[in-house]
Amino acid sequence: MADGRESGTQSRFARADAFAEPATLARSYRDAAPFPHLVIDDFLRPEMADRVHDEARATLANIEANNEITQSLKSSCIDWRRFGAATYDLISYFNSAEFIGPLEEISGIPGLFGDPFLEGGGIHQVRTGGFLKMHTDFNWNAKLRADRRINILFYLNRDWRPEQKGELCLAPLDQAEVARIAPQYNRLVIFNTNDKTLHGHPEPLAFPEDYPRTSIAMYYYSTGLDVPERWRRKATTTRYVPLGDEKIDLSRGSIRARIGYLMRRFTRL
Repeated sequence: MADGRESGTQSRFARADAFAEPATLARSYRDAAPFPHLVIDDFLRPEMADRVHDEARATLANIEANNEITQSLKSSCIDWRRFGAATYDLISYFNSAEFIGPLEEISGIPGLFGDPFLEGGGIHQVRTGGFLKMHTDFNWNAKLRADRRINILFYLNRDWRPEQKGELCLAPLDQAEVARIAPQYNRLVIFNTNDKTLHGHPEPLAFPEDYPRTSIAMYYYSTGLDVPERWRRKATTTRYVPLGDEKIDLSRGSIRARIGYLMRRFTRL
C-alpha cells in the first residue's frame, strides 16, 4: 500500500490500528446517521496526544472569530509559525498522503487534498460561555479553487464531563435527527461537509475558566467532481440555521453581522 500502512510500517502519529480494516470503517462511515461520519477514539499515540494538548493550549491565537450572534468567545490559530513542534508535525501529517489516503477510502471520495493555508481551520478554542451555532460550512475555497468535502475535528479536552456542554451536534437540514458527539480527549471525528450537513455546539459552554474547549480542525477538498448536496452557489461564507426552536439573539453583534446572518439564512448566497 502507498499510504504508509505497509506491513511493518507504523505511523509516528496515529496508533497502530487506527485505520485497521478500512472497508469496515468505510461501511460505518457511509451508514452513520444523520449523515456520513465516523468517530475514532484514542487516535494518536498517547505521548503525541499529550504533547499536542500542552502545545495547543499554550499557542497564542491570531484570529478572534466572534460576532456574538452565531459564535462567541472563539479564537483560532492558523499561523504555522506559532505552532509548537508536535502540533506542526501533526497538522503536517493531517495534510499528508499518509492520512489522506485512508480518508479517501473511508469517505469514498477520491482525489482529496488538504489546505496548507488552513482557512477556517487550525487550532480552535472556545471559552466558557461561548458557543458555535448550527451551520453549514463555506462550500468553495477561492484560493484553492476547490470544493470543500470533508471536515475532521481532533479534540484535546481532558476529563470532559456532560455538564460542561460542548458536544458536537450533527443534523440534516430538516433536523429530523440530531447526533451528539462528546468532545473527548484524543478523539478524531470525520464527517461529510456540504450544504445539507448542519453541525455546531450551540449551547453555551460551562468549561473551566482556565481550560477552554480545544480542538484542531482540518478541511479537505476535491476538484472536478459532482457535489450533489450543493444547495448554495460557490459560497465562501458560513450559513447558520437555528437548531429546533432555538432563538438567535439579533440584539447583539454589529449591524453588518446581523445583515450577513439574515441574508445567508434565507438565500442561496
